[in-house]
Amino acid sequence: MSVAPEPQVDPRTIEQTRQQINRLRDEVARLSESDIEPGNYYGEFLMRVLQALAAPAGAVWIRTPQGNLQLQFQIQMQQVGLDRSEAARQGHDELLRQTVQNSKPVYLAPHSSGAKGEGPSGVAAANPTEYLLLLVPIVLNNQVAGLVEVWQSPDRHPSAIQGFMQFLTHMAELASRYMRHRLLGEMTGQQQLWTQLETFARQVHASLNPVEVSYVVANEGRRLIDCDRVSVGIRQGQRTRIEAISGADVVERRSNLVQRMRALVEGVLKWGEKLVFSGVKDDSLPPDVYAALDAYLEESSSKLLVVLPLHDTREEDSKKSPRSALVMECFEPSEAQEQLIARLEIVGKHAAPALYNAVEHKRIPFRFVWMPLAAVQEGLGGKARAIIISILVGLGVLACLFVIVPYPLKLDSTGQFLPKTRRYVFSPVPAQVARFAVEPGEAVQENHNLILMHDLKHARDLIQLDQEIEATQKQIEVLESQAPSATSQDRVKIDADRAIQRATRDAKARERDALMRRTNSDPARPGYFWVRSPEFPPDLESTSEQPQWTILDADFRENTSREVKPSDPLLRLGYKDGDWEIELKIPQKHIGQVLAALGNDDDKELDVDILLRSEPTKTYRGKLKRNRIAGEAKVERDDNNEPEPVVLAWVRIDGSDIPEDKRVPRDGRRVTGTEVRAKINCGTHRLGYSLFYGVWEFFYEKIVFFF
Repeated sequence: MSVAPEPQVDPRTIEQTRQQINRLRDEVARLSESDIEPGNYYGEFLMRVLQALAAPAGAVWIRTPQGNLQLQFQIQMQQVGLDRSEAARQGHDELLRQTVQNSKPVYLAPHSSGAKGEGPSGVAAANPTEYLLLLVPIVLNNQVAGLVEVWQSPDRHPSAIQGFMQFLTHMAELASRYMRHRLLGEMTGQQQLWTQLETFARQVHASLNPVEVSYVVANEGRRLIDCDRVSVGIRQGQRTRIEAISGADVVERRSNLVQRMRALVEGVLKWGEKLVFSGVKDDSLPPDVYAALDAYLEESSSKLLVVLPLHDTREEDSKKSPRSALVMECFEPSEAQEQLIARLEIVGKHAAPALYNAVEHKRIPFRFVWMPLAAVQEGLGGKARAIIISILVGLGVLACLFVIVPYPLKLDSTGQFLPKTRRYVFSPVPAQVARFAVEPGEAVQENHNLILMHDLKHARDLIQLDQEIEATQKQIEVLESQAPSATSQDRVKIDADRAIQRATRDAKARERDALMRRTNSDPARPGYFWVRSPEFPPDLESTSEQPQWTILDADFRENTSREVKPSDPLLRLGYKDGDWEIELKIPQKHIGQVLAALGNDDDKELDVDILLRSEPTKTYRGKLKRNRIAGEAKVERDDNNEPEPVVLAWVRIDGSDIPEDKRVPRDGRRVTGTEVRAKINCGTHRLGYSLFYGVWEFFYEKIVFFF
């Protein structure tokens, strides 16, 4: 098998290529020493680098002051395929980040990966393209200031890669020389302003009015920068305003120029980066900033436009946008742009704290109140004396209010929602619950069978009565059979005995019938009897011909098979279609105030504000009379399991004297047992007593009464 000979390269071609590369390198070196603008420089720089390497695409990345990489210029970058997928873009971004961090040149083969990142995502640095990727950092003052990225054809001989990297490293050194040259130019421009800055600083900090400060910055700043126009924009909340334009006494906010300038400043403030336009618009700008810049340039004939956000040191930890910005415009720039921008940044450093202080001072609420107070404080002899006098005056005014101003005294209490007509049902005799014949919430008529009870003693009593009645009946029958054959004297005795037995039988029968009626006993099942619903009161006003009881209890089935006494309540019934009331538990410490407010007038009623726990956003009204308050205190446990004496009272919630919108509706909100919070209105007293009556009573009980 024969080996194909390597192609021979013409030495003249090699020499021509070397001369061309040297010529391109010299051109880049001359550009690096010139005062060309960065956008033009990096475009010419990258074009010559790609021409020297015969590479299809490339890009120049510059680090912003915040440490982020910003695309400065690119040639045919969209053709290499970085935007094919999100994973490809992330791998490329990670490669850029690692190169900046390591500060070393990198080259990667097509579709190859490097080290993984340190973040939680763990994305690996990668070259997702079909080209050989060459990446060299631009180092300025031992720090990475940018990157030169070149995509080379993958069919290049591996031995040429080292030469490519050496050439790119040399080009990166020329780019850093250009950056250093620009930095020195900026420092030279700054040096010329030192003698004028002292006067400017005094003027810009002489006022705390944002408008006055803005006009000083605009007019004096234009003179220091030596440009055509300087404008000041201030962000107030979410909206930005153009406060001053150099050379203009009044800012016409409705003009198209001012409106579009405001939109441009607002977009740049949200972006947070400096915007520089020197005749060519940067395609890498955010869309809203790019659109605002395009709209503003239609109104303005600026050849050089710089929008500089002003970052105050006190806003470094804030995530909000800067509060102000400077807009510098030149229609026919006579000096180098770097000099003008350097002067603008120096002016911005002094204007930032002045505008920040002015805006902060304007944001103080009620300044028209605090400024006179500050003057009064100074007149009183200082802060300490002013505070003491203010406290004494405040206490005097507060004491007068407590004594003079009337205020209603309202006392808290709790209770529950109940039908006014309600009954408990009891067993007539000690017995055992056999079963319940009703369901919770069921409506029943009066004398309706509710609970089937069973009692062995009751059964024995009925059986014994039946046996005694039967035995007496047999005695009567025996006496009646003896009467025909008896003598007249014996017949008289037999008739007397028969009358006694009949009286005994009838008495036993009446006793048995009375016991069965009293217990509603089942004649066929001795010992079983029914507990029935009670009859309605005769004076009950009913909306229907046959009023019905409602079973109020919900857990009564737990009492099945339980032994009960006649004093044990079995069920609670209520007439829900009738009037309702609230059973309040008034604390013992409040009952004296309630009774004092009622006085001796039995017809007087106190207003009660009602809040249902089932509807805590609506307040209702009730009425409390003296005869609806219990005459004794009842001991109950509070939330802390402490004994708390309370007095029961029943509040009326229906009646024509209660406004319709203050009555509890009958639309299902009247639920038995609903917890209620109430405030009893005990009349009008002095404000101090109404608010602190408990404190006064405690003081009287523990101190005055003690002595």
